[in-house]
Amino acid sequence: MHTSWDASWQGMVESEPPDLEAPVLENAIDALKMTFLRPVLPSQGVAVEIGCGSARLLARVGQAARLGLIAVDTSSVALRVATQTAERNGLTMQCINADARSIPLPANSADLVLSGGLLEHFPNPEFVLREMIRILKPGGIFYADVVPRKFSVYRIREAWRMLRTPYLMPGVFESASGPSFYREQLTALGCNTIEIRSCGVYPPYGTLRLLPLTRVLDGTLFADLLGWYFMIRARKKEDWHSP
Repeated sequence: MHTSWDASWQGMVESEPPDLEAPVLENAIDALKMTFLRPVLPSQGVAVEIGCGSARLLARVGQAARLGLIAVDTSSVALRVATQTAERNGLTMQCINADARSIPLPANSADLVLSGGLLEHFPNPEFVLREMIRILKPGGIFYADVVPRKFSVYRIREAWRMLRTPYLMPGVFESASGPSFYREQLTALGCNTIEIRSCGVYPPYGTLRLLPLTRVLDGTLFADLLGWYFMIRARKKEDWHSP
C-alpha cells in the first residue's frame, strides 16, 4: 500500500519537513485533534503512532507531554520524513519499519497508541485495531482519526470517484466503515470510555479562513451527516491484558 504514498513523502524529503506553526489547514486540523486528545493524554510513558507518515501528530504529542516517541510505518521514505519532523522540532523519535498488522513491539508496552488517516485504508481494519490494542497497556489511551468513504461537503469533488471505486488511488483502499463499526470493535477488544466525534463540515475552498466558524458543528448531527472525518479516543480496561 505504501508505494502510492511514497511520491508524496519523497517530495517532503527533498524539500522540508512539515512546519507545525505554518498557517495551513493541516495544522489547524491538528490543533483540533490535540484539543480532543489532550484531556486524556498520558503525562509520561511511551507513545506509538502507527502509519505515522510525516509524524506530525506524534510530534505534537511529544511537544505536549514528556513521552517517549515511536513512529511506525511500512514506508522507509515516510520514516525519513518522520525523522526530519522530529529533528526540526527538537524531539527524539524512534522509527520502526513495520506493517500495522504485525507491530514488532511487546504486548502491554505503550501508554498511548494513535493513528491518523490510517484505518480506513484496510479492507479489514479490525486486524490493525487488534494490534494497536495489543501493544497498549491496561489503562492506556487509544486515539485514531478516520476518513471514511462517504459523501461530505469538503470532499464533494470526490463524490463521483467514491461511487465508482473503493480505491483512493492505485493500491490504496478506502473503507466506508463508520463510527458504529469502530465502537463495536474497540468494545470487543477490551476498551471503554469510547468517545467518537464527527468533524469537518466545511467547503473545499477557503476552508482555513472559515474553520473558526464551521468548527462549532463538530460533534453534531450535521457533522455525522456531512463531515469528512471523525476522531476516536478510548481507554483500554485496567484489567484487560493482551496476550
